[in-house]
Amino acid sequence: MNNNNIISKKARIGKNVIISNFCIIHDNVIIEDNVEIGICSEIGSSYNSKTTIIGSGTKIASHAIIYPNVKIGFNSILGHRVLIRENSIIGNNTQIGSYSDLEGDLIIDNFVKIHSNVHIGKGSYIKSYSWLFPYVILTNDPTPPSNIISGPTIYPFAVIATRSTILPGVKVGFGSFVGANSLVNRNVKIEEIVSGYPIKSRGSIKRIKKPKSREAAYPWAYNFKSSFYKENLEKIYETLKLEYI
Repeated sequence: MNNNNIISKKARIGKNVIISNFCIIHDNVIIEDNVEIGICSEIGSSYNSKTTIIGSGTKIASHAIIYPNVKIGFNSILGHRVLIRENSIIGNNTQIGSYSDLEGDLIIDNFVKIHSNVHIGKGSYIKSYSWLFPYVILTNDPTPPSNIISGPTIYPFAVIATRSTILPGVKVGFGSFVGANSLVNRNVKIEEIVSGYPIKSRGSIKRIKKPKSREAAYPWAYNFKSSFYKENLEKIYETLKLEYI
């Protein structure tokens, strides 16, 4: 910490916390141990008394804005200029890329990967182990401009490729794959490939093969190896799949 920051005396700051220059930490903010906050970030709000919690080990890059009544789990990563509005719950070990915009009243579960420049509308629910690639948009108003909020639901292990738009209330099924530049205007079935504008079914994800191979590339949990996932992904995939069959 340094003298260039504005940190409320009412904020609760844990051990080994690093807060870079020109940050604002408001009242009713709880920052747990081993958190890092980048330059020019603002956590909480002067006009709302509800608590914001930043979980232990989380890293927040520069110029992030996090509103009141937000909870971020442990060991998560936020990129540069991420915006998270009120009433958002972010799970553990989740990554949110730079310039992403989370419009509040939403839930993101554990081990979700959201790449840069993703817009997530109010009322969205993104479940564990799903991936959203750059410029994906989750919308929530079926008759704009109205007061109806009907956010999409993204089920575990789903993959949404770049520049796809998910329409209000749509459910993207467990382990499914949405191709790039798609307009998702209907529910996507479990382990289904869809693509197009609007989408058309392209069959089962098992049709997608590894490059220069006849082996199936999906479910990706069987093939993906990374330090980001320390558990047995195959076992987790099969266990969760039973909930959606």
